[in-house]
Amino acid sequence: MLTLRQTDNALADRLGALAAHVVDHALASGLTWDQAIVAFGVASKAMAAKAASQGNGTPAECAAKAEQRLKYGMDQSADVLRAYLS
Repeated sequence: MLTLRQTDNALADRLGALAAHVVDHALASGLTWDQAIVAFGVASKAMAAKAASQGNGTPAECAAKAEQRLKYGMDQSADVLRAYLS
């Protein structure tokens, strides 16, 4: 099971399942790993723009929050995804 600081088990499972799904698709995309990372950044910016359009803050606020959350995700251990990727 994915464990994240201050995250309940059900949410951690959904996050882990999504992360594993994204990794599977990225590996199958034909992109290099660093190109796939760029795509994740672009997707994050697009999600932030959508969040802003739904009233969750200004585009700049949502983009800043997305960057903060990406950095939080990078602080987590990827080892926990082995269960999802096997």
